[in-house]
Parts: sequence; C-alpha cells; structure tokens
Amino acid sequence: MIPEQFNSIRPLNAQEVPEAIEALLNHPAMEAVFNHLSLKKKEIEDISALALTCKNVLEFKQKVATIFIDYISKKTTFSLSLSGRSRFGEDIPCTYISNHRDIILDSAFLNLLLYQISYKMPQVAIGDNLLIEVWIEQLVRLCGCFIVRRNLEGRSVLTEAKTLSEYMHYNILHGESQWIAQREGRAKDSNDLTQISVLKMLAMGGEGSIVERLAGLNIVPLSVSYEYDPCDYLKAREMQYKRDNANYKKTAQEDALNMQTGLFGYKGRVHFTIAGKLNDILDQVPETLPKQQQYEIVAELVNREIFKNYRLYPSNYIALDIMHDNNRYSTHYSAEEKQLFIDYILGQVAKIELEEGYTKDIPFLYACMIKMYATPAMNKEKTIGSFV
Repeated sequence: MIPEQFNSIRPLNAQEVPEAIEALLNHPAMEAVFNHLSLKKKEIEDISALALTCKNVLEFKQKVATIFIDYISKKTTFSLSLSGRSRFGEDIPCTYISNHRDIILDSAFLNLLLYQISYKMPQVAIGDNLLIEVWIEQLVRLCGCFIVRRNLEGRSVLTEAKTLSEYMHYNILHGESQWIAQREGRAKDSNDLTQISVLKMLAMGGEGSIVERLAGLNIVPLSVSYEYDPCDYLKAREMQYKRDNANYKKTAQEDALNMQTGLFGYKGRVHFTIAGKLNDILDQVPETLPKQQQYEIVAELVNREIFKNYRLYPSNYIALDIMHDNNRYSTHYSAEEKQLFIDYILGQVAKIELEEGYTKDIPFLYACMIKMYATPAMNKEKTIGSFV
C-alpha cells in the first residue's frame, strides 16, 4: 500500500484495480479505441476477458497494456528498437529522464521495450492537463502513471512539487523505476533542453546536498528518436498561433487531437537509447558552487547525454542541410530521399487549418517543420562534432 499522503497522485492500489477495469471496459470511449485499432469482435472479447483477470497495476500492464502498445507499434512504425542496455548494466530502480516527442508513446514504448527484455516497467509522470475526462485519468493510473499537478498558484505550487518529489524518491526506495520528461510539455521545435525547474523539483525530496538528492534517484538520461512525428503539423500550427497571439493557450480539444494523432499516426523508425547513469558523471558538479549553477551544470550534463545519443535519420540530415541551404551532409541521404522528405513536409503543411482570424503563413509553417527535424541533428553535431 502506498502511503496516504500520495493518494492524489499515485497509480491505483491493488484493491482499486478490478472495479476500474470493469468501469473502463463498459465506458463508451473504449469502443472508439477498439475501432481505431481495427480490432475484431473476438479480439476485443479476448482482451476484455484477460483484463478482468488482472489483480493489480503490474498485471494489467503486462497482460493488457503491452498488447495494445505492441499493436500500435506494429501498425504505426517501421521499427521500434532500444540500445544502450550495456551502459545501464543491471536492472536497478532508476529514474529515466528523456526528451519528449509524443504525449503518450514516449513512455508507453519505453515500457514495452523494457518489458521485452525483462526489465522493470517504469511508472510514468503525466500532467493533469491531459486528463481531460475521468476515464482517461483512471486508465493512466491503471497503467502505472502518477499525476503531475499543474496550473497551480501560491503555496500550493511548492506543496505539490514537494509531494511529487517525495513520491519519486519513495518509488526508488521501494524498488520502482519511473519515467519523467526533461521539461513540461513537448519541445515543439525539438530543441530538447532540460528545465531547471524539473531538476529543482526532483531535488526537493531525499536527503543531503543537491547532488546527493539527485543521486538518490538513480537518474538515467534517455534519448528518444522518431523518424517522423505525426504531430509535426499540429506543433507548427501551435507555433504560429503563439507567434500571432501572445495570449494563445492550447485547449483540451487540441490536447486530445494531439494524443489521438500521436497514437495512430505513422512514425517510421523509432529508437530509444539508454545513455547511461547520471550518477557516473555527477562528480562534475562542484558542490561549492551556488545552487542555481549546480542545477545548470546538471541540466547541461543531461542535455549532452541526450544529444549525443540521438539516432539520426535521413530526414534529420536533409532538414539540417535545407535549413543551412547547403549539401554538407548529402552522403547521409539520396536525392530520392530528399525529394520524398520535402514532399512529406509540404503535405503536412497542407493539412494545417487555422481558426477564423488567423492567416495561414505557409513559409513560416514550412520553416517551423524543417527546424523540428533539423534541431536534433544540429544539437548532436554541436555535442560530438561534425558527422562528415
């Protein structure tokens, strides 16, 4: 039993699981999910029967969630792979901290990949802004997610941050691995920079110095690479909205569309790289420095591990060359691949529809999408040097 102080954010306890599964299977939204996956009636019946046998979150993740995520990976990716296990070594409780491309699948794919090699399936930090309906919150808590409370004010910001941090330290002490993004929300331009506020939250729990508190979480930087991001045109649209309207705020409906598009859109090749243990390089953080500078150094260490472990695809090299208006990395792609990528980007730009009052800026949207694919290559290049 997880302590009561974490009741507002924790995954479901075992005794809550059977009722949650039954309610979920009877919810109209699940029919839409099954339809999206094109499951046959017999498949739905078999999965439902299997779900009803689950007695806790781990069983549900192993028996049911992995089936769905594996199905999605086979339907929407060319390949899904993992490397870097040798850097990680033995399977110990850890805190994966990664760049963030897809709202749901970054952590879901990671769970599947680790399950396939018999490693611990991590709990997942998810923002409450995405829990737009009660059934979604029940589903994510059933899948081992814990809730990050956002849009808070005053003292409640620190109170909730401390509770979240203490819960994450509690997880590690009790043998649970976990995943959290390096920043709040996805980097729309793919410039994956670790937020200092995330590190400060992580260090609110535990004991000792900043370095000792972070070390207690066994942080493992994780690099996530998608060949194609099905939400790229939605991200570009959001970038124009924000450019044209300083008060723009994404709606719950837009979050839902991003989740649906990310789940069921084509992604090409998807790769996860375990970058190694942050604890092995935390000695690079002088504890005599002011706290802010310590956090800045840790953020840079995480960034560097993520950047240098990206897996790059022709789309990344092509975009980087287009952005710089040269052919520096043309050995990494063919003329045919370049034309196919340009056609893809133009097709995605064509999908963008803006609300009344906005004028579609095609050159800006095109440039935004090129930058999304170029930035991982640019950051890796800065970290390791030229690819030539």
